[in-house]
Amino acid sequence: MSTQVSAPKGDRPHLRHQPPEAAVITDARGASSVELSRRVRRYTLAMAFRMACFVSMVFVEGWLRWTLLAFAVFLPYVAVVLANQSDERTTPSQVEHATPEPLPQLTVGDHAEVIEGDVVEDEPLRPAA
Repeated sequence: MSTQVSAPKGDRPHLRHQPPEAAVITDARGASSVELSRRVRRYTLAMAFRMACFVSMVFVEGWLRWTLLAFAVFLPYVAVVLANQSDERTTPSQVEHATPEPLPQLTVGDHAEVIEGDVVEDEPLRPAA
């Protein structure tokens, strides 16, 4: 017959509550509209370069013409891959915890100005009938 001995509540490390990690704003992705704008601009530039390759083929001869043809043929694949590349942050930042610095205090200074008078408190508002 075996007996189970239970540990005191304070000695159960698997039951201790761990505070959640602090979110760091630099880990957040950018706005979707900004990301889409960058992707469209990147694709448009690649396609403009492709058109320049096609047009340039008319004016050159030899190996340069074949190189421009190769760029024009393979550039759409590269442009699509680059345009579909989204902003994915993979390395989370670490939050450094430190003791807070003391807040600045009001000081009297050399020339303390004292305003004398009486404090008058307003009467409480009465509900409208």
